[in-house]
Amino acid sequence: MSILAYLMDFAYSAVPGAVFAMLFGTPLRYIPYAALGGAVDHLTRTVCLNNLELGIVAASFIASTVISVMFILIASRLKVPRLVFTVASIIPIIPGKYAYFALLSIIQMHVANETKSQFIETFFENGIITLFVMLAIGMGIAMPALLFYRNRPVV
Repeated sequence: MSILAYLMDFAYSAVPGAVFAMLFGTPLRYIPYAALGGAVDHLTRTVCLNNLELGIVAASFIASTVISVMFILIASRLKVPRLVFTVASIIPIIPGKYAYFALLSIIQMHVANETKSQFIETFFENGIITLFVMLAIGMGIAMPALLFYRNRPVV
């Protein structure tokens, strides 16, 4: 990909971060941070997929880890919980295409009169990818917090 394509990817993926931050009730002064997080998150995953040739699961894990570390550092300076930024910023890398095709194969399986093995295979293939990407995103968000905040008192 060219530099212009990466810049456009960066700009376009900032929009869902900002929109979901507004949807989740983030205060207006923090929405640019969520937009920046969404852009960095999606750009990191895109670079990992295209340049480093990683799979979507590993790329999503690395992208969510980068965002989690970034917002651990930023949120402590702003004195805001990091989830204010992280939850909205992670939306651009949710595997919507795979989840859509998994659900579509279930619908096609009930409508089709022919063999259903193709639809079952499509469901499991896309469903497992969706499951593992979502697990990778969750682990990428949680693991840096476990490392950075492990000396905090519980009470």
